[in-house]
Amino acid sequence: MSFKKRLRYLEQAWQQRAAQDAAQEHAAQEGAVPERSPRELEPSNRRDLAGHEAPGSRAAQTAMEELFAPERGWQEVGNYTLRRQLHSPNSLAKIRISEHLLPSGYGASDLLFFDTETTGLSGGAGNSIFLIGMAWIEGDGLTVEQVFLKDFPGEGEFLPLLAERFNRYRVFVSYNGRAFDAHVLRTRFLLNRMVFNMEQQTDLLYWSRRLWRRTLPDCSLSTVEREILGIRRELDVSGFEVPGIYLEYLRSGRPGRLEAVLAHNLQDVRTLAELLVTVNSILVTRAESVTPADSTHGADRTALGNYFLSRDERWGVELLQRSFTAGDEAAGRTLSLYYKRAGAWEEAVALWKQMIQKRKSLFAAVELAKYFEHRARDVELALEWVQTILSWRHPLEPGFRSQLHHRRERLLKKLKR
Repeated sequence: MSFKKRLRYLEQAWQQRAAQDAAQEHAAQEGAVPERSPRELEPSNRRDLAGHEAPGSRAAQTAMEELFAPERGWQEVGNYTLRRQLHSPNSLAKIRISEHLLPSGYGASDLLFFDTETTGLSGGAGNSIFLIGMAWIEGDGLTVEQVFLKDFPGEGEFLPLLAERFNRYRVFVSYNGRAFDAHVLRTRFLLNRMVFNMEQQTDLLYWSRRLWRRTLPDCSLSTVEREILGIRRELDVSGFEVPGIYLEYLRSGRPGRLEAVLAHNLQDVRTLAELLVTVNSILVTRAESVTPADSTHGADRTALGNYFLSRDERWGVELLQRSFTAGDEAAGRTLSLYYKRAGAWEEAVALWKQMIQKRKSLFAAVELAKYFEHRARDVELALEWVQTILSWRHPLEPGFRSQLHHRRERLLKKLKR
């Protein structure tokens, strides 16, 4: 469905709703009820021009009733709003959560996982939320609550249900929620003159990028759950299809593929809880049992080492050393610069020499040239390293080659003094 068609459907829906509201208001002022024919009072089996059941037809209503049946856990909580709660096992309640995921003073009972489904894929005043999944730890398991908005006029009863749940928790866990979901929620709350506050957010997208950016084809939630968590979805829909499915439901009155959207949202929220357990396990164990080259279950030791090193934790040095020994030159580069800044020159020089021995590292050779010229004050050795780089005949960028020649000329002048 094209963007223009979606806008046209929305505009027609709003115009129709506005006309109905105006007619009802006028009738109330006149003290009369608008007359309706017996055929209008009964569900019809009429179809639209495309051959689909028209909104409000008996077949469409039956399909909606089956999808949102009480047997599936759904209950009406307003004229336009439906809600259900589902329970599943989860180990979060039994584990210690790393201080890197939760600030001091917070625990599993403070967590609220959430994921929204919206009418658009960008943040803005025209983007509305029609479905939200929220989950929290209850007893030894996870409770997931889904709230569905049947039509836009019900937003006034939809958002208070969300606010009631949000106000019970202090840490909000999402996947790309900082950049998208939270902004859409804030916009909808503000437009409805409601207070919105998320005290503390934990966005697992950032952790996924840190741990698996170099080992996975991408860091989408579907890829992470498939490759890292081993989850295979049976009934699912691509995220970019979701807005069109909901708009088609508004136009036709038929649920269409809404069942797949509900399943998609439900699994997203459950995956958030499982992913938090996995990330927490890696942080608590410091990735001692993972292999950098394992693209299915392995965390990136180099990235993890960088993270711990940036927080002055000794685990960072150990992880980077282990990753460098396994063949990751990026780990050796980061670790050597750490030693350089710390003034541990013996360790830094030893790493640079290893990097040259293993892969003829240009970076390491340049660092050795700098070290011998400015630190060890051995101009001959510094010049020797510059000459070594030029002798390797590596393809060099013009700017880098020019810097090498400039360094060599400077060193030659120093030797003549």
